[in-house]
Amino acid sequence: MASDSVGQTPGSNIMIFHPTKEEFKDFSRYVAYMESQGAHRAGMAKVIPPKDWKARRTYDDIDDLVIPAPIQQVVTGESGLFTQYNIQKKPMSVREFRRTANTDKFCNPRYVEFEELERKYWRNLTFNPPLYGADINGTLYDPDVSEWNMGHLNTILDLVEKDSGIKVKGVITPFLYFGMWKSTFAWHTEDMDLYSVNYLHFGEPKSWYVVPPEHGKRLERLAKGFFPGSAQSCEAFLRHKMTLISPSILRKYGIPLEKVTQEAGEFIVTFPFAYHAGFNHGFNCAESTNFATQRWIDYGKQAALCSCRKDMVKISMDVFVRKFQPERYKLWKAGKDNAPIDHSKVTLEVAELLTDEKVQAEERGELSNWTETISQAEEGSERPAEQGGGERAAEREGGERAVTETEKTDNETGETQMITFELKSRESIGTRAPPEAIGEHRANSSVNPAQRLFQRTLSPAEVLHVHSYAKGDYSDPEPHSRGARDSDSDTETHSDSQVSCFLLSRLLSVDTHRSWVCVTVHCNECAFVAQQGAEEGCEDALNSLVKLPRHHPLMKDGISDEDQALIDEEGLEGESWAKRLALLWQNRPYNEEREREYNREMGLQSPYCAVCMLFQAHQRVRSPASLSPIQAGGQVRTKPLIPEVCFTTTTEDSAELHLSTPHLEQDGTSVLISCAQCCVRVHTSCYGVAPERVTKDWRCARCVANALTESCCLCSLRGGALHRANNDKWVHVLCAVAILEARFVNVTERSPIDLSGIPLQRFRLKCYYCKRRMKRTWGCCVQCSHGRCPTSYHPTCAQVAGVLMHPDDWPFVVYVTCCRHKGPSQSESMRDLSVGQKVICKHKNGRYYQCDVVQLSKETFYEVNFDDGSFSDNLFPEDIVGRDCSQLGPPPPGDVVQVRWTDGLIYGAKFVASHVIQMYQVEFEDGSQLTAKRDDVYTLDEELPKRVKSRLSKASDMRFDGMFGEKKEQLSKRQRVINPKYRGDYIEPVIYRAIME
Repeated sequence: MASDSVGQTPGSNIMIFHPTKEEFKDFSRYVAYMESQGAHRAGMAKVIPPKDWKARRTYDDIDDLVIPAPIQQVVTGESGLFTQYNIQKKPMSVREFRRTANTDKFCNPRYVEFEELERKYWRNLTFNPPLYGADINGTLYDPDVSEWNMGHLNTILDLVEKDSGIKVKGVITPFLYFGMWKSTFAWHTEDMDLYSVNYLHFGEPKSWYVVPPEHGKRLERLAKGFFPGSAQSCEAFLRHKMTLISPSILRKYGIPLEKVTQEAGEFIVTFPFAYHAGFNHGFNCAESTNFATQRWIDYGKQAALCSCRKDMVKISMDVFVRKFQPERYKLWKAGKDNAPIDHSKVTLEVAELLTDEKVQAEERGELSNWTETISQAEEGSERPAEQGGGERAAEREGGERAVTETEKTDNETGETQMITFELKSRESIGTRAPPEAIGEHRANSSVNPAQRLFQRTLSPAEVLHVHSYAKGDYSDPEPHSRGARDSDSDTETHSDSQVSCFLLSRLLSVDTHRSWVCVTVHCNECAFVAQQGAEEGCEDALNSLVKLPRHHPLMKDGISDEDQALIDEEGLEGESWAKRLALLWQNRPYNEEREREYNREMGLQSPYCAVCMLFQAHQRVRSPASLSPIQAGGQVRTKPLIPEVCFTTTTEDSAELHLSTPHLEQDGTSVLISCAQCCVRVHTSCYGVAPERVTKDWRCARCVANALTESCCLCSLRGGALHRANNDKWVHVLCAVAILEARFVNVTERSPIDLSGIPLQRFRLKCYYCKRRMKRTWGCCVQCSHGRCPTSYHPTCAQVAGVLMHPDDWPFVVYVTCCRHKGPSQSESMRDLSVGQKVICKHKNGRYYQCDVVQLSKETFYEVNFDDGSFSDNLFPEDIVGRDCSQLGPPPPGDVVQVRWTDGLIYGAKFVASHVIQMYQVEFEDGSQLTAKRDDVYTLDEELPKRVKSRLSKASDMRFDGMFGEKKEQLSKRQRVINPKYRGDYIEPVIYRAIME
């Protein structure tokens, strides 16, 4: 296999393999060979089978095949961030599906090249939802086809079937997929992070995107930031296959992305933990299944599973660890086998492959060459890959291979030159270079350019190198870098200091805390260049702000004394939350000392940041315990509550211009800093300050500008953290986050803030609180997110009044819940009960009755996560098998335990936590007693849930009331009860009652 034709996708690191007939026979062996060449580093590879191989002789007889549950894919979102919803449709045949796919409504548009079609795909993603015939159990392979047959791959995954007798559909058995133009598969990894193989039987091509496995965690963090609502409801929400993020967004945040187009008759292999997505170019049919190698076992043991859906696949790893990793079995069962995964490691089957290759080499008398090849490959995985290396081009005619050796280029290039070359090659991914430009970086070959692109044989060192990712900016290249790319000689003649300065200027917008950005700078001028560049960039950003017109609401003259007159001063400021703000309203004289005191007070309350205060009420409801600050190196750090998506720009075009640098630590925390003058406290990530630039005398932007009397132009309150906006106005960062149309021009610096995009209608909204205080209000409001609720608030008024606001999925960013739509507060609904108190609780007969609290007690419950992905938080200590918890206490968190369930069977689980819960023993009027948690007990003055109201009954001794009371008229039908919420708005016509009677 050493002389196999191995190519590389143009402008990408995805490798293309051309196995011979003999090599194509053994699936597992060839996958091992692909990994020995480094294909797994990109996360995906293409395999083009031998020319005369076919999976099926003819497809003319599949028109009557039924697609049992085609789905319509409705996509919502904008600016490169989308959510996909699948709506199940009626069954249809393949003939009907093809006819639909080829209609004018659903057929693909005209295009010259794939890049043009790709642009049209992302531009029209939310229009005209397509159909997708996905997850159809079955195969189109002819029974006599044994090579790469999806139903008989014979990998170690087949142990599941042999050991348990269970066939997991779509995992062990193949699935069919019928696609049309724009039908999409969203970002995901395979179930249990398995391998997958996909064969395109016939039809239009399929485009694939993939993020290399070593960057998968970064993609997960980015997705959680953009879709915080989904992340809160399910930790593994990407497994729902509903999340779409465009390549431009991924490049903007520096996440490496590869893409490849799969033609009919080609295979795509995805590797463990490789996030991938893609779309179909038109009507086609594909078949896929999962498989495994020994390398996958470590991935399967650590795979994050979705626990909110019943149809998610869960494979027990016990059989695999016991058989293939017996020396680690006990450690794994104890929950202590948590070593980090090395994504560059090849599967263990490669050792067998190399042994066979050695034997064959000895037989051919080529042992010395073989030894040199293997040593180069082993060294290549431990040292930085070299840019040079031999290049061979192979041509095929039938089963013969003609190999042409080319002269090797010089490998002894300097480290600085290597980094420059890598940066250049990565930039070409944003806008693919023509074949001639790509060919400039390669040794000349006798093969024609088109053949060179798709059939290139790499030396072992170069094969391993194609997956060492560039350490530069992944955004679109600047004119300067384009010029550097056009001429190799110009780039390579830079001195070390010149290259270092150039790289640093290119990396100013790169997330410098990422471990994958690694540049050594040996130039004293660079620090000055960086600081000067940042200051000039800030001035340019301020100058680029749109000037607001004179008639704009923010440009009106100051409010007159008559307008400032209070309507109900005592009514509002008599409320507890408003008392401390008496001197901070903007219609009051400026009081520097009171503002400083208020900022200092807010800095001592969780979450300790003037910007994160926006979600303070939500944080208290979700986790009543305050966030504990972390002391490290003399600095105080906490986790910011504001997701990065809240700061991103609202249009995709402008989003491409900036790479966000959130100044977060590796553990997700950010340094807290306080202004030396006004005492406002913020996270460096929320205010856009690099931690290394912070000193003891650090001052906020307003204090630096000596604009102490300036206040936020979008609300009515002073204090807090402000940044500059249009026309020398100032605005709270908190207000800019809450108001969707406000835009952070420089996302990294969180300033300046462009308010020109806010619609005038927002300025006409009246704040629920301020309109009670004064005749005329000003500023900009946010509205309740429930339906068409008109309730409006200034963001700061809502925050201090305790209005519930929490992060929402793009594009809405912040979800506001007004007082009308907010249920009873946690403190009200969950206040402690006392002995003798009358309450409502569920009787053993399933109905709810009044009862008395007779005893209070505390009980300990254990929380565990079961191996199948489910969980329980009400286990008794005695349910843990093999441990005397009454004597030894609870197991350590993360410990593997055995749980005896209510069915008497024992299940494996991981221990999460121990909870001490207040329990209440209640007694009903029939004398029966039971013990319940506070969640299951309701006071008489609480608002009862609908399920409780519907089953609420009188006490048992009242069941004979009907015998002595007035007899009620029985109607043939149950009466419809008017919703009490609308009872006052509804007048029932007399004629309607007459008809009903």
